[in-house]
Amino acid sequence: MSDSLENRIIADRYKVIQELGKGGMATVLKAFDLATGSIVAIKILDAKFKEKETGQERFEVEKEAFAKLRENPNVIKLFDVIQSGDEWYIILECIEGGTLKDKFLSFGTMTLNEIKYYFGALCIAIDDAHKLGIVHRDIKPDNVLLTKSGEVKLGDFGISIMEGVSKEENKVVGTPRYMAPEVITKKKPTPQSDIYSLGIMLYEFATGVPPFLASKTNDLTISQVKEKPTPPTMINPTVPQSLENIILKMIEKEPQNRYLSAREVYDELMQVRLTDNVKPYNYHLTTSFEVKGKEARHKIGSHLDRLPLITKTKYFITIIAFLLLGLVGFLAAILLS
Repeated sequence: MSDSLENRIIADRYKVIQELGKGGMATVLKAFDLATGSIVAIKILDAKFKEKETGQERFEVEKEAFAKLRENPNVIKLFDVIQSGDEWYIILECIEGGTLKDKFLSFGTMTLNEIKYYFGALCIAIDDAHKLGIVHRDIKPDNVLLTKSGEVKLGDFGISIMEGVSKEENKVVGTPRYMAPEVITKKKPTPQSDIYSLGIMLYEFATGVPPFLASKTNDLTISQVKEKPTPPTMINPTVPQSLENIILKMIEKEPQNRYLSAREVYDELMQVRLTDNVKPYNYHLTTSFEVKGKEARHKIGSHLDRLPLITKTKYFITIIAFLLLGLVGFLAAILLS
């Protein structure tokens, strides 16, 4: 943190302690509230964004989102907003238990009980936002904070859209790894876009890996739009079939094939059992997207699915040949020993 911020008094009330984080649009500081004696977090909009209409809108939407969701225990609490001249600050509850991403990096995949606890809380927070006309648009592990006692807190509404306010509805903003296909193709985000992002998170926390991987952003976004996800049980056989079904429905390519609400996801998630016996989910294998200005239906699938039949046949014959060679070598070694 720069010397100019350390120990600085903001609005004659908040004494800066340290920098907690810095993003593309804002800096978050930890501060001491001289009036109440409590610790708070202060989100400061970067100067370059104050001058832009988009920056002003994002500030307005974020403060309104936090204000509307102030009663939800799983959303970071708003304490104050300061917007006077060059001073644009959002004063928030300070959460110091790390993020859900930190937890994943430290402990890896979650148990079913953990998934129900963390994702159940997120479903309720997201559902409340949707009922108030707020689409978060950046649901990801980095934006889910944890208190030291393990409570779940959804934060960072900086690129959210709100009914009657947002002008950035058709801009491609967010994190590609968790971005819904309709957002990538510049369509208006809906509650189902948040459900998709939460589904990508759920896939990752159940299996240990995201459903779509690519070294380049462009390749990753193409996968989000065109690739079929590998069923989670093929990666982690301990995933219950009913949980896999929920995940695959959440990350359907088309919004109308996903859940109607995050509350619906919550209700089904709470019913999952380790010993359930249900049929596998049938993932939709066609989707609509625009090519050269025309909307059309397209088949989706893995790279293997799209190979010509003769190529796939050669591929499998090669694998079988290698397996047979390995088996022959193994038997020969036993006979010669």
